[in-house]
Amino acid sequence: MSDNLSISGELSETTVPDLVRTIVRSNETAMLSLDAGGRSDTIYFLDGRIVFATSTDPDMGLAETLLRMGELNIQQYNSAMEQLVIARRIGALLVELGYLKPDELTRAAERQANAIVLDAMTYRNGAYTIEFTSEFPEGIVSLALSTERLILDGVRSIEYWSLITRGVGRVDRVLQQVAGADTRTFQLELSDEENHILSLLNEPQTIEQVCARTYLSNFETFRTIWGLLAVNLIQDAEITAVDEKRAAEESEYELEGLVERYNGIFQQIFNAVFQKIGDHVYDFVEYRVVRHLSPENMPYLSGMSFVNEARLDFDQLLNNLFASGSSDHARVVQSVCNELLYGWVVEVKTEFGGQPLEAAVVRLADSLRR
Repeated sequence: MSDNLSISGELSETTVPDLVRTIVRSNETAMLSLDAGGRSDTIYFLDGRIVFATSTDPDMGLAETLLRMGELNIQQYNSAMEQLVIARRIGALLVELGYLKPDELTRAAERQANAIVLDAMTYRNGAYTIEFTSEFPEGIVSLALSTERLILDGVRSIEYWSLITRGVGRVDRVLQQVAGADTRTFQLELSDEENHILSLLNEPQTIEQVCARTYLSNFETFRTIWGLLAVNLIQDAEITAVDEKRAAEESEYELEGLVERYNGIFQQIFNAVFQKIGDHVYDFVEYRVVRHLSPENMPYLSGMSFVNEARLDFDQLLNNLFASGSSDHARVVQSVCNELLYGWVVEVKTEFGGQPLEAAVVRLADSLRR
């Protein structure tokens, strides 16, 4: 069993672009593994950037990618396949045969990784696992891939309405540009359609209102909105405090139960660490564990103290949710709890690696997923 924290689920309950968005927004180093359509893909993230991708699909091989893009002809492809043996890498063989120049090999690997990611974006069903890690398996290199542009191109290639509506949500969802969106558009080289939809959302609009104002089809409008959401150029606009409170109250009982499950684990880990370092555990929590929260989640801990065995104060968490204007309390609470748990696991491994305490904490973390 790996000691790395991981999260698993079904693609029928989410989408690959939304999983990618989550990892990118939290600047994680992680591996997103996908099992769908009879193949297995892995997308590698370094500090929130896509840097590599692999696939068991034979059509996603390096030579097949180059053949598809017209950079190998059929004679070259067949010749390479005839000489390929398991112990040799296809890239090195293509260079040896003179079909690729040495300085073209990295660019070819980038095109292959892009192709794998773009194809994986279209999965509708299957299983996924996100494994947070500090190092990748041997042979994984960091490529210069354009993460945001890759996400936008991946969403643009999706033709499944069921996926698009899963990613976008209801037509009465209110959206607007994020602060600083204009400056990022130059880096991303947005298409005319993407710039058009982004300009319509310079003030809060429902998706239905955007559809009424744009020259694009409703299908294209929804898909473009999803792409802009996936690269964090637009976000949910603030809604009234009354509506936000009512939405939170409907699920408050379920949320409290979720927080208590995590609090039970936090309390056990806290007590185990306390046995090792005594009162220094309070600094351990405040200055090491909590720092693993992403910038977007850190405000939800405002006004909260962890002196009570590192338990989350649910009432204060709710108050912070109401004040933030967030429209998806369940997602935020789950994200905060997961990031705190991740912080505990990472810091315990750093401080007590190789000791029984490390294995005990990993088992506690795993118990939340059973």
